[in-house]
Amino acid sequence: MRGLLFGLLSLFVYSMFAQNYEDLIKSERDAFWVKSETKKKRSGQAYDIVYHNIKLNIDPAVRQISGSVTSKLIALETNFTRFSFDLENAMTVDSILWEGAKLSFSHSNEEVQIDITSQPINTEIDIEIFYHGDPTINDQKAFSYDFQKDGPIAWTLSQPYGAYGWWPCKQQLADKIDSLDLEITIPKGNKAAGNGILIRVDTLPNEDLVFHWKHRYPIATYLVAVAVTNYYEESHYIKLSNGDSVFHIDYLYPAYKPAADTLRWAIDGQMRLFDSLFGTYPFINEKHGHAQFARGGGMEHQTMSFMSDLGFDLMAHELAHQWFGDKITCGSWRDLWLNEGFATYINGLAREFLLSREYFTAFLTTSRDRAISQPDGSVYAYDTTNVAELFSGNIRYRKGAMVLHMLRWEVGDSAFFTGMRNYAEDPELCYDFSNTADFKYYMEQSSGMDLTNFFDVWVYEEGFPSLVTRWKRQSSSVIEVQINQSTSHSSVSFFPLKAPYLAKGENRDTMLFINHSSPAQLETIDVGFEVQELVFDPEVWLLAQHTMLEGDHTNLQNISVYPNPVDEEISIYIKDLKINRLEVMDLLGHLVLTKEVQELKNVVSYLDVTSLTNGIYFLKVYSDEDTVLLKFVKTSE
Repeated sequence: MRGLLFGLLSLFVYSMFAQNYEDLIKSERDAFWVKSETKKKRSGQAYDIVYHNIKLNIDPAVRQISGSVTSKLIALETNFTRFSFDLENAMTVDSILWEGAKLSFSHSNEEVQIDITSQPINTEIDIEIFYHGDPTINDQKAFSYDFQKDGPIAWTLSQPYGAYGWWPCKQQLADKIDSLDLEITIPKGNKAAGNGILIRVDTLPNEDLVFHWKHRYPIATYLVAVAVTNYYEESHYIKLSNGDSVFHIDYLYPAYKPAADTLRWAIDGQMRLFDSLFGTYPFINEKHGHAQFARGGGMEHQTMSFMSDLGFDLMAHELAHQWFGDKITCGSWRDLWLNEGFATYINGLAREFLLSREYFTAFLTTSRDRAISQPDGSVYAYDTTNVAELFSGNIRYRKGAMVLHMLRWEVGDSAFFTGMRNYAEDPELCYDFSNTADFKYYMEQSSGMDLTNFFDVWVYEEGFPSLVTRWKRQSSSVIEVQINQSTSHSSVSFFPLKAPYLAKGENRDTMLFINHSSPAQLETIDVGFEVQELVFDPEVWLLAQHTMLEGDHTNLQNISVYPNPVDEEISIYIKDLKINRLEVMDLLGHLVLTKEVQELKNVVSYLDVTSLTNGIYFLKVYSDEDTVLLKFVKTSE
């Protein structure tokens, strides 16, 4: 029965993929309207945050929250007297307690500054901040209210800079919270989703419920999350190959149950696959979960991803983040591709290993085409102040995924997956932060290669290569291949490539690999049979613009095409051969005109090109015995 359900699920993969990813990127980008990274540094003295207990009263139908946050921190400087937390000005701080006494504080410029008597270095300081307010006033929209079909819903999404909009925190990518508790008081009939494991639900005298979530893994500030609505709950254990199991729980809308009954089981195969590739599920002692929320796409909140739906691709993406983004978190938003490019590519791996090569190829084709639709932009994010640019779907997600795919092609499967796993299991990086140099180190260690040039060109520079390949037969088995490369951005003059070609003919085919090492390159290759067709990169390994293949073969030398340039009609003639079909393609390889031809041998064929815009085109002529591809220019008088 599971196999049948999974088979039915796969029928929806093509149609859901693009929408899921567009919604995913939109949810992670449009939640934040900030145009500058204002919360880089707070005033006061340095400290290490070790614990938070967030106690909040949340009614999904009321735009107001109240409660307190208890924080434990370690002083990192001598004579420690003043420190601060980040908190939106619109939130009201009622009081702050330390050792049972109220502390003096100030709250301005989105920062709560707190004064205490002088403490020596390494002292643990426990404080509780009581506050209330409307968290939706914050311009980063990290706390939202909406309605799903069966009732009101409230949820948070703090990535990248929004946590301070709804709770006093240390917002940064340098100091993970070592331990976390959430105590969420909500109206009867609702459930509160949160990080970690649910240890109990208390019922208060007024019938309100208190959900106690306990999380004992280090967590980045932006991954702390809460969602409240009238969820129904489904749970089961996912068995892993080593005999362990992961507790999985779904908090879902009641109206979504018919779809969820089929879709939610795909997570089992994804969990087992990722566990085998990248090491034990990072939060195995607690849970993995999904909670629906009223925004398109998803967000990888640690142990409990918030989801618009349970589509195969969306579940795979957010699950992959539990390793890459949550267990190991980018140490700067400049390194965001270590989160998003990784999760996007691992979604592709789920297609490759769990569905079929066809679905994986579709993923790669879409990713490549999206990446090359933007001529500029580096995978490494130099500007983190514009969130729309930071969360660029074309660059950080799709291009990041294709860079990983090309790295796999560069070093080979064994080195690639070994390097990925070793990176994911580095004890210095686990449950901490990393940067691109850390990942590069592990890929070099596993491959034994110097990957400096690869990372410099593909990660840190902008653009992609555009290749034009011209080929012709020199004899029955020898072909001449000419490759010319231009680049989409001036920051890179040339992209070195291992260029794959599929040679087909005489009911045979073979792969050819050309070390493309110069912008203009000519190769002569003895294929071993007469080549009728040459296909560039049929398995979609490369981030490169579509290549046009041009054949100019000895048995089609007596061809004439005129006029060239042409305004309205082009004439085609081949001596002693009959033309069967004409096709016109643009520079990107898109078919723009086609015509079936019925004339006899030695008869001129005509093709009306008035519908074409001015520019360069390629005319592919199919004869009785062969095909040829010729260039012409369309102009208007």
